[in-house]
Amino acid sequence: MRAVGAQLEPVLIARQSHEAFIEYLKTKNGQTDVNVLAARANAGPTFFFDQSVDRLNFDRGKMAFASFADHMIAPGSDERMLYVEAKDVADLSSSLAGALHLPFAPEGTPALLWMGNKTGTHTHFDVMQNVACVVSGRRQFTLFPPSQTPNLYMCPFEASPSGAPVSMVRLEDPDFDRHPAFREALKHVLVAELEPGDAIFITYMWWHHVKALDDFNMLVNYWWNEPEIVGAPIDAMLHAILVIRDLPPPMRDAWRTMFETFVFKAHGEPMDYIEPESRGGLGPLDDQGRSQMWQALGSALHPIMQRMFNQRR
Repeated sequence: MRAVGAQLEPVLIARQSHEAFIEYLKTKNGQTDVNVLAARANAGPTFFFDQSVDRLNFDRGKMAFASFADHMIAPGSDERMLYVEAKDVADLSSSLAGALHLPFAPEGTPALLWMGNKTGTHTHFDVMQNVACVVSGRRQFTLFPPSQTPNLYMCPFEASPSGAPVSMVRLEDPDFDRHPAFREALKHVLVAELEPGDAIFITYMWWHHVKALDDFNMLVNYWWNEPEIVGAPIDAMLHAILVIRDLPPPMRDAWRTMFETFVFKAHGEPMDYIEPESRGGLGPLDDQGRSQMWQALGSALHPIMQRMFNQRR
């Protein structure tokens, strides 16, 4: 995608020098606070867990954007990983947001800024479509398809450093004794190195690890979902874990067949033996049908949630 991004004003300035780019950014409402990750001593090359899932190797805080930008080019700034995460560019400057507008993203998709020194992110996936554009510095993307999820040793949702599902494997130093199936995942890996003006499209739920290769770098990304459907699939999975996963095997297998038939359409279009208007919730849904199903689901969940609430009081 270099032809799309290479001539953007921020990219052209970033190619002059880090100092010129920092000064350019500081003119864009530099006193706005940003969320900052700061690695602890001996954290290693990636924001990650520290020995166990109960402890992280970094802390979170806030800084004025201009102060953070100045620090990026100050002597000693590379002593530990520092990173601004997911700052809406429009909060800094409408003109900067306009310069970084992605024309083929859905209307209203924000540009999110990620900036720091030589940092690495844990291998994770997003339940969104994602276009990531390098503005300054170089970044290496390591990607795995969703089919490799069983070989990537996903951590508990509750322990995730970022809220996104993450892999427990340290990509830079994998422990094959503890994570032997990761060898299979490596057979399916894709790697891309991006320079300023380059972009990468990371498809829905593809695992990816991002490594900054230069002392100073900035990336913007754009997240959206298509189609826009009320509800999150991951919530459906958690509900299935609660009510199906621990059933006796014969019962669980019966529900596996139901899901294959009516959710994943493994045997063709479900209910095609009945007139379309008579297929109910097991057939194609219009807006009215979805609304009715959400109401039914809410009614079914309400007494369960009420009982859980009363038990915790």
